[in-house]
Amino acid sequence: MLNPISSAPSTSAVTNDVGARLKIVREQNGLSQRELAKRAGVTHSNISMIEQGQNSPSINSLEKILNGIPMTLAQFFVCDPSHSSQIVHRAADLRAADLTGTKHQPDIIVYNIPHRNSTANIFFQKLILSVGADTGSTPLASSQPMSGYIFSGQLELTANMQVSILNKDDAFTLSAEQAYRFRNLSFIDECVLLICKA
Repeated sequence: MLNPISSAPSTSAVTNDVGARLKIVREQNGLSQRELAKRAGVTHSNISMIEQGQNSPSINSLEKILNGIPMTLAQFFVCDPSHSSQIVHRAADLRAADLTGTKHQPDIIVYNIPHRNSTANIFFQKLILSVGADTGSTPLASSQPMSGYIFSGQLELTANMQVSILNKDDAFTLSAEQAYRFRNLSFIDECVLLICKA
C-alpha cells in the first residue's frame, strides 16, 4: 500500500537553506544553472543569486523554478539530500551485471535487482498506473525498503531529490521512509510495475 510520508527525514543545517538545497537538487538532476533557468522560464542570474543566498525566492517563484526539474514544493523540502546511494538501475546495466556462478539454461536470463534488506519477509505488489496517473504532489514513503521493476510503459520517479524517467526493464531501489512520487506521463499507455518490499 502506498502511504503518505509521516515525517520529513532529517537534514543538515546547510540543506535547510533554500539556495543550498536548490543547488543540490539541480546538480543531482544533471542540470546547469542555465538549463534550469531556461526550463523554468527565469533568468540564469536569478538561479545563481538564489543558490548563493543573495536572493530569497517567494513560494510562487520557487514553485516555478522547481517545475523546470520537475519537482513539487513538498518533495523539495521533504527529501534528504545527504542520501546519495544509487536509486535507478537501467536495463542495460542490469543486463551487463556479473552473473558469474549462476547456472541457467541459454533461454533463461537472470537479472539481479539490488534490494536493501534480504533478511526480512518480502512481499510483492503489482502496481498499475493508468494513463496520466500521479501519486500526488505530497511525497509518499514506505516503512520498508522497496525495489521496483518496470514491466511496461514509462514511469517518472521522483526520489532522493532526483527526477528520473524509467522505461521498460529499468528498476529502482528506495530506502525505508525515503520520500518518492510516481507519475505515468503517457497519454496512451498504462505503466505496470512489480514492487518488492522487505
